[in-house]
Amino acid sequence: MPMGGHEQDADGPEHTQVWFGPESRPLHGWVSRPAGGLARGGAVLCPPMGEEGRAAHRTFRRLAEQLAEAGIVALRFDYDGTGDSAGLQDDPDRVPAWLASIEAARQYLLDLGAPGVAAVGMRLGATLAAVQAAASAPFSSLVCWDPCLSGRTFLREGEALHGFGETALEAPDDGLRHTPGFQYDAATAAQLRDVDLGKLTSERQLADRVLLLARTDRPAPPAIVARLEQERLETGAATAQGQLLDVPPELSVVPQDALRQVVGWLTAGVQDEPAVPVKAPDGEHAVLVGSGPDGSVPVRERLVRLGPDRIVGFADEPADLRPEAGPAPWVVLVNVAAEHHIGPGRRWVEWGRRWAALGYRVVRIDQSGVGDSPTRPGAVDDRAFAPEWIDDMRHVVTELAGDGAQVGIVGLCSGSYSAFEVAMWEHVDAVFAINPRLTLYPAAKGSPVYTDRRRAAMLPNRPFAALARRRRILAGGLWRIYREVALWHAPLLVPWRVLSRGTAVEIIACPDDAQHFTEVYALRPLLWWMRRRRGFGFESRRDLDHSLLTRPAQLVGYEKATMFLHRSLTGHRTEDARRG
Repeated sequence: MPMGGHEQDADGPEHTQVWFGPESRPLHGWVSRPAGGLARGGAVLCPPMGEEGRAAHRTFRRLAEQLAEAGIVALRFDYDGTGDSAGLQDDPDRVPAWLASIEAARQYLLDLGAPGVAAVGMRLGATLAAVQAAASAPFSSLVCWDPCLSGRTFLREGEALHGFGETALEAPDDGLRHTPGFQYDAATAAQLRDVDLGKLTSERQLADRVLLLARTDRPAPPAIVARLEQERLETGAATAQGQLLDVPPELSVVPQDALRQVVGWLTAGVQDEPAVPVKAPDGEHAVLVGSGPDGSVPVRERLVRLGPDRIVGFADEPADLRPEAGPAPWVVLVNVAAEHHIGPGRRWVEWGRRWAALGYRVVRIDQSGVGDSPTRPGAVDDRAFAPEWIDDMRHVVTELAGDGAQVGIVGLCSGSYSAFEVAMWEHVDAVFAINPRLTLYPAAKGSPVYTDRRRAAMLPNRPFAALARRRRILAGGLWRIYREVALWHAPLLVPWRVLSRGTAVEIIACPDDAQHFTEVYALRPLLWWMRRRRGFGFESRRDLDHSLLTRPAQLVGYEKATMFLHRSLTGHRTEDARRG
């Protein structure tokens, strides 16, 4: 499986995946370097935290690319214990580690030769960047993009969101602060109370110049404005911020006007500076990261690019992998909808590293047009169920199985669909599907992603699909009635066909998703027969939410998936895995 290499547009900027910071806890990032390696300045991009960070991933990728095109070398990165960086979100000393990550990113750009370093932070990322500047050294420029006033307000807003909508399940009495997908322990919550942009001393300059972007539908807190007015402050509008953050991550829209504003403002700040040579980052390489808390078994992690379109994946493998023991099984963790490869609540990262410590090889992927993978010419970014995903998955499975290894796939919602789809084309040893979505209204005839090549999708007829665009609930009810007669549209037929091809299948689903497999009365005997077959499991669970954003659901998902992998993938595994 090929390692990643430098990605460069023709005569354009170069984008390189990097590891930096402490060797024992490497931080992950991407450097976007201007064409020719000449830059007038540098910028560290400090993303939001939690679910907001997942939603803003594509926006920060586009920001880095546009800054490089404008002559600024940019580093977008993951804080310690977040994204693809080493560590866990519940490790000790989270806030100091996040602040240290920002300083490490600044130092990395300076070491490459950047003549000065600016910072762009969004939401809590902006607050942390300001706090770090006050504690260490000012940035050349600082963009506070829709900043949080404090860590306290960040947690309170997240807890309020956890109590509404899909994740409106009662938070466990476990001493954690629950936000959608992410949880914070009491020590981290206490540290976040001290992160307050409005209370930063005016005796320490934050930057030579500051830009505050405030939402047009919600003014910036007066305390933020009062503190930043003590700097050389300019203001602007964080346009389309609601379309970026106030929707599920898979529906987020890149705020193009705000991007242009940030790039233009940062470029104006260095326009009189000479362009200087900036070193190319070290070649992409593997690192050792912990598979759990400090002291856990280390695993080897590396970036890979798969298939002719070189889609991006992060592979985790046992550090002591022995070829003479035979090929270890592969587990593929598929991105969810238009979100990138870290998974809900970053669980794909944590699960992948833990499974690698048990002897599996694991790769978590971004399908075409999503996350850090390229978008095919003529295609559109962030389009869920894109037709090219069919070939992406086929290339992934055939490439991983090239050494004779077994291949299992774990997916949530659209990722489960991709797993079932490829299992209808290629041999797949095991599919673990969480809340699988197989009835695809967005892929019906007349939609931008329609293709007659799909084998695992149940596509509603055009009238149902058209009605669903205006009245989704009504269309769904009528479609379910219709399916009682039109049995060929029943989702249960898909796992049955995949099972018949020799693939072990297990489905766990929340009640709303499970009913799609049980509500066609004529097929209930088939479900009964499938449940009696070795290699098939189906369970409806009330402790699951659809998007796997609650802690109980995440714990159940890991436990069930791990047991399934141990039963279904019988290739080389460590003694710990066999005992598990």
